[in-house]
Amino acid sequence: MLTGSHFLHLRNCQGSMYKYIDSNLALSLFRLHHRAGSNPLELHGTVYTVICLDCNYSFSRTLFQDQLKELNPKWAEAIESLDNGPPGSDKSFGMKQRPDGDIEIDERFWEEDFHIPECPECNGVLKPDVVFFGDNVPKDRADKAMEASKGCDAFLVLGSSLMTMSAYRLVRAAHEAGAATAIINLGETRADDLVPLKINARLGEILPRVLDVGSLSIPAVL
Repeated sequence: MLTGSHFLHLRNCQGSMYKYIDSNLALSLFRLHHRAGSNPLELHGTVYTVICLDCNYSFSRTLFQDQLKELNPKWAEAIESLDNGPPGSDKSFGMKQRPDGDIEIDERFWEEDFHIPECPECNGVLKPDVVFFGDNVPKDRADKAMEASKGCDAFLVLGSSLMTMSAYRLVRAAHEAGAATAIINLGETRADDLVPLKINARLGEILPRVLDVGSLSIPAVL
């Protein structure tokens, strides 16, 4: 199935009629666009890097996870055993994986001094390099996104409800600057009353048609 991420990459790679996609803004934290071959501006960050709260030093999440396993070998063994036996079994030391991929760490690990890696530069506290609810998008990133939104000729929203102000304000800025704006999303979005075109459908159903036809033109109603 064609995903929104693959669609944007294909449109960047195909003929001259598609070469004018200058900016790709991603709200996903999981680098789906990167997997498809694109390199978007990650508005809300990514879980694939960690950042220091004290000095802003960032590095690979994979390296962090390796350090975490080295500091907590018993926990590492339990992680490797999550797929063996029922959730909460003895092999996984009572840990369970949630539907969103997070893992509930059994209290016994905290009681036995679970160790969390520190920043290699300043020994500060590390966190995933993502914008949590209530946080602000870093200013330089927000400025780049706003500049791209105000300067674009068209702004197409794919698969987002735009319920966060950090995303909605970009569509609003593009609309106020005179850009053609449209949304493809299954369900209500915050900008439904703002944009002139809203398609309430799954991306996997609509985007292949766009690739075949070459545009999102809608027949005129006489």
